[in-house]
Amino acid sequence: YADIFHNNGGFDLILGNPPWLKVEWNEGGVMGDHNPEFVIHKHSASKLAELRAETIDNLNIKEQYLRAYEEATGTQGFLNATQNYHELEGMKANLYKCFLPQAWMLWKDKGVSAFLHPEGIYDDPKGGAFRREVYSRLRYHFQFENELTLFTGTNDHGRLKFGINVFGPIKENPEIFTMANVFLPRTIDACFEHDGKGPVPGIKDDENHWNVNGHRDRIIHVTEKDLTLFAKLYDSDGTPALEARLPALHATTLLSVLQKFADQPVKLGDLEGQFYSTQHWNETNAQQDHTIRRETRFPKDASELILSGPHFHVGNPLYKTPRPVCEANSHYDVLDLTELPDDYLPRTNYVPDCSPEEYLKRTPRVPWGDKKPVTGFYRIVTSKMLSQSGERTLQPAIAPMKVGHIDGAYSVTFSDESDLLLSAGCWMSLTYDFFLKTTGMGNFRDSHTKSMPILRQLDSSLVNRVLVMVCLTKSYAQLWGSVWSASLNSERWLKEDARLKNSFYLNLSPEWSRDCALRTDFERRQALVEIDVLVAKALGLTLDELITIYRVQFPVMRQYESDTWYDRNGRIAFTASKGLPGVGFSRAEWDNIKDLKGGSVSRKIIDDTHPGGPFERVIEYVAPFDRCDREEDYCTAWRNY
Repeated sequence: YADIFHNNGGFDLILGNPPWLKVEWNEGGVMGDHNPEFVIHKHSASKLAELRAETIDNLNIKEQYLRAYEEATGTQGFLNATQNYHELEGMKANLYKCFLPQAWMLWKDKGVSAFLHPEGIYDDPKGGAFRREVYSRLRYHFQFENELTLFTGTNDHGRLKFGINVFGPIKENPEIFTMANVFLPRTIDACFEHDGKGPVPGIKDDENHWNVNGHRDRIIHVTEKDLTLFAKLYDSDGTPALEARLPALHATTLLSVLQKFADQPVKLGDLEGQFYSTQHWNETNAQQDHTIRRETRFPKDASELILSGPHFHVGNPLYKTPRPVCEANSHYDVLDLTELPDDYLPRTNYVPDCSPEEYLKRTPRVPWGDKKPVTGFYRIVTSKMLSQSGERTLQPAIAPMKVGHIDGAYSVTFSDESDLLLSAGCWMSLTYDFFLKTTGMGNFRDSHTKSMPILRQLDSSLVNRVLVMVCLTKSYAQLWGSVWSASLNSERWLKEDARLKNSFYLNLSPEWSRDCALRTDFERRQALVEIDVLVAKALGLTLDELITIYRVQFPVMRQYESDTWYDRNGRIAFTASKGLPGVGFSRAEWDNIKDLKGGSVSRKIIDDTHPGGPFERVIEYVAPFDRCDREEDYCTAWRNY
């Protein structure tokens, strides 16, 4: 193309879908062709070394193996070399990233390039220098989700995200038009053609279909002012605007919500030395060094309990228990909180594999005071994996003392219990969940912890609701006693319903008992609604902003709420929630009883969630049944608080 560069100064237009390929040595891809065991089984490092030597010797492929290794490491070295791609310094090498600076070099002065590639350049914590190069050239960024299989065979349950990225000549003041949650290309045109009137459609429509309709407010016009806001929210102090991470925002109206997060004076990261976050036990390494071993059973005491992600959910530290044979995340049963004994502990999939003294010695320790093990504190625990397309993304609860967890979870320990409870309440709220959703990240990281505001302007109302949500067993008696206040007796429900009795609060006492906790499905849902309202008000949000967040950003939650029905005692009689298998009647059974005007119905279950089980249990449901309207409940709670 020498004539193009000589006569034209470069290409006018460059289009591409470059390889989305990490540049790294993949032994399984080489050895798997000779011995499928390399890719079929997850072997330990020592077993892999033994298998590698055996396969190379038996098949005489040492030269072939070394040639493949040399090629991979040579390519990696070339692409990571700063003299070749200095813009990518510090970032993990991926072939698609190398195409962007190449295109900028090959186009003419007023040329345009457009590429289809993953979203990694916009959220990589070490990608600030490259984003500076990107934002000065980026004109349009449209983030797609593959729910409608634009790419076949790669949906990965909605986790595949990619973008159309259009670049032009360097602009001193960046001006970017970006959209998130796009499912079909035609939505982009529809948004630019829309007149801006009417409500912004959510991620799903009212029929629970992925929303492909357009609206002018779906287009976010990002300037340097907005990048400054993003840097303040998502990056470390002092990060320049042009190096900020780019959030996934569904509508322009949500920028005002982000501004209110940014306006909070104290972030958790400001409390240096007063909190400690950890993955606790690395599931692989801790088994290899015999800290823990895989064994599914009921623990003898809390020190034997090692939590996995499915054990807990939003505000509920006793959400599910593994089945006796637990080989997948679906092999857990939902716990009935009304039936739990005061000393209940769920099954664990892992137990300590060393002496109690050695186990405690290896346990992570906090940096303050006597540097006690983290298991000497109550602490926030949340799932490490962030389900951006699920019902909830942030799923925090409070773990009891003595309990450990694997790296499928992530925990934060606080030196001050008031900060623990305030943070737990805020993290349980829909607004903080929304904030985390905007990062678009797939894993919870230390940077997320540090960016969370501490809302010290909140009064005891939030802490009180956190306490009655989490203090389900004697494991929380110490927490209950240490933070008890008479304000608990003054609390009132923010909604009138026979299933919400104010006597619950009036009868609370300084000493923990099982009656100190909310146990019915209806009560616990309402407490979370009230937490959402309390936190939204403390952030300075309007009621409309809270409802918009729910309507636009939480389609799965809206779907489940619209088809979850409660009986007169507050028990779920039927739910469409995939997270609650076995709760309530089946769809066929429900269709036969849903219109009952009175009386009761029952179903017989086999309960294997308690030691000594399984045993047969009969659950009674009292008609009539009804469902809740979360938007209406937000309005009621907002008005009554």
